[in-house]
Amino acid sequence: MSKKPGRNAPCHCGSGLKYKHCHMREDQEVERQRREALQAASYLRTDLVDFGRDERFATAFATALPIYWNNYYTIENADEMSDSEAIRFFDWFVFDYQHSDGENSNLLDVYREERWDDLSSQQQAVLEQWKDAPPAGAYQLVDYEGQTLYLRDFMTGEEVEVYEPGGRGNAEPGDLILGRLLQVHDHLELGSAPAYIPADEIEGLQEKVDAALAAFREEYPDAGEAEFLRQQNYLFVHHALEQAELNDRPPVARLQD
Repeated sequence: MSKKPGRNAPCHCGSGLKYKHCHMREDQEVERQRREALQAASYLRTDLVDFGRDERFATAFATALPIYWNNYYTIENADEMSDSEAIRFFDWFVFDYQHSDGENSNLLDVYREERWDDLSSQQQAVLEQWKDAPPAGAYQLVDYEGQTLYLRDFMTGEEVEVYEPGGRGNAEPGDLILGRLLQVHDHLELGSAPAYIPADEIEGLQEKVDAALAAFREEYPDAGEAEFLRQQNYLFVHHALEQAELNDRPPVARLQD
């Protein structure tokens, strides 16, 4: 957010009035709404992870874990996931993993149904924005400016502008960022703990995705790319794990020295 003028400085709108007599109160209200939305999003991210850890989802957790991590993690060594690995997994487990074929097919639906009345109006508003969030995907970092990232969707080529509080992290232009785009107030953010595929390790990914998409469409001819990603976006993670091993890096935290 751009820096606002002092109370007695000319208003930024060019009216010639002092800021305090013009847009100050309006700007303060916008900033209050933005701050409350950010706080609500932060709460929901944590609460959704906690919800996904509930014992009643233990069987689904045990099934989903090796799918996402390509058997690098299973129920036997799940407690060896790092914090960031656990957050990434639970984000996928809550938003994308299909727990049933009917109503409330993912845990986000279940969360909304069970927790709605316990949430504040601002938390409800953010959750309502998230219920139709696209599946996690892969986004090439085109450029960045401070906390603003300019990304290109790997699947569609669409370019999006994303606000990321932590900036670009370890990503360099050309790298792929694996994560979920979520609407928070008036901007997009990456969901939680994004992972990266270096630019020189992207080769071969397009062929894998194309083959998987073709097989998916043979089984579900009327499905679109979003449905494909919802079910198989872990392929991006699998590619990252494979490339890490090929380049003599530990693919997951439990294999680090």
